[in-house]
Amino acid sequence: MTNTNDKNLYSSTRGPFSIHAAQPLECSLGKITFAGTKWNSRATYGHAPPPDYLRPTPHFLLVYTLEGEADYFDDTGVRTILRKGSLVWTSPGVNQSYGPRPGSRWSEFFMWFGGPAFDTWQTQGFPGDKSRLLFLEPVEYWIERFTEIVQPRKNVTAETPLVRLCRLQQLLAEALQIQERSGENTELIAWREVACSRLTEGSLTTAPSLETVARSLNMSYSLFRQRFLMVTGKSPGKFRSLEIIRRACSQLSETNYSLAHIAERYFSRPGPREVEEVSQYKYRAIRNQMTLAHLTR
Repeated sequence: MTNTNDKNLYSSTRGPFSIHAAQPLECSLGKITFAGTKWNSRATYGHAPPPDYLRPTPHFLLVYTLEGEADYFDDTGVRTILRKGSLVWTSPGVNQSYGPRPGSRWSEFFMWFGGPAFDTWQTQGFPGDKSRLLFLEPVEYWIERFTEIVQPRKNVTAETPLVRLCRLQQLLAEALQIQERSGENTELIAWREVACSRLTEGSLTTAPSLETVARSLNMSYSLFRQRFLMVTGKSPGKFRSLEIIRRACSQLSETNYSLAHIAERYFSRPGPREVEEVSQYKYRAIRNQMTLAHLTR
């Protein structure tokens, strides 16, 4: 078992933001022994013995990737590449090895914790016999959640250690719920890719109508629009128009085509749905922007 007094377990480094919380909380249900950020981290590569750089974990451990890529493996059978947003949750006693991939600057937030509450989680399979891999984005949101627990701001009303420990458990429960839902989202992501591909075929004057795209996906236009808006945050017409604008600007900057040629190719004869989604006024504004870009390039 790792020496729990090993200073390498409880150190942090400064970066764009810094967390260094030594024994930030303790109550009858559990405690956080240490939480910190390591920028340009070497992780176990920096102090565990070669060639495998394996280190046993003395407590429960969370490792959350802030930037870059790291290789990770442990003796529970988990082997993966950690990327921005990756979270590893490991039980005490697991031998693990992780550190930056060649040529990559890798940074982490990590937390050592334990106690009766988390022992109960473990008996119920969380994290379980294998280290658990989660993916949490955006990083800025989740790191703020962690910071509120381990290093609360001084101008915020103080919470008891018990309240903060319960907030950590709530955070872990939310992370697990996101993992469960990610499987359900796989089909929706595949549908989005197909829909986007069909919407961006051709140009505004040659592409199939939005109704035709909807029919190709076995949907009415109203249902197609509703679903597309849900998964992309944009209506089909707006999405297509923005893609056309992107292509037109690319043609303007990368070719010798005249402004009139590009405008005719991309912006003539908008269909009824396009007029509904992006007004003629916006088309005129776009053409004015293209003129300005043409004059200033």
